[in-house]
Amino acid sequence: MGVIQQFSCPSCQKTWKLRTGHGIRHAALGQVMEVFSEDIQRKIVAEVTGGQLPLFYFGYQAAACEHCREMAAVPVLRLIESNQTFVADCPGCGSKVEVLEEDTLVNCPACQKAKLKEQDVGIWD
Repeated sequence: MGVIQQFSCPSCQKTWKLRTGHGIRHAALGQVMEVFSEDIQRKIVAEVTGGQLPLFYFGYQAAACEHCREMAAVPVLRLIESNQTFVADCPGCGSKVEVLEEDTLVNCPACQKAKLKEQDVGIWD
């Protein structure tokens, strides 16, 4: 089950609601791969060839984009055994993003003047 997280800036008053975590359809690697670009899909396939089903963690994670100055929920796949991590680019502009780790305070990407405040406001599946 996923969580809807709200990020808000006390300085510029900008607010983002992001669907983080994962839903029931993200239980199989094949379905997870569909949310990534073809380039990342090829890299994942190259990493998991060998016949065994890999252990993995998947979830949408909150991320900040310095290029378009927005927050977004991006897919993140971690292959447990190889310790490889695949992160999608910003859905808004296609640039690389900075994934927010849990309980990490980050400056507002829009104004850069204050730390974002985060709270869980709902669930999704």
